Amino acid sequence: MTRLIVATLAGLTAPLLCPSTAQAHPGRLDRNGCHYDGAAGNGYHCHQDAHPNMDVTAVAKKSRDNICHDTSSANYRQLKYFISYKSMKDCMASGGRKPL
Repeated sequence: MTRLIVATLAGLTAPLLCPSTAQAHPGRLDRNGCHYDGAAGNGYHCHQDAHPNMDVTAVAKKSRDNICHDTSSANYRQLKYFISYKSMKDCMASGGRKPL
């Protein structure tokens, strides 16, 4: 009987001792399946894989890392997941930054 009580108590308290690994938080996802969660301090992060953007000839592309690339960027042609923009100015205005 004692073993049954101990096993029951262990089963009930174990979830309380283990921190949750995933917590829901608000925020709409962009075309990359990602979003900013500044309130929780998580920055830009992704929840799902989006289909690759097919606009490979876009003037400017913003990567999942929030970096704006134009045709002069070494990574411009390698980007698979991005948001396309009509200009670098538009990309930067959306919160993107220039590559290092």
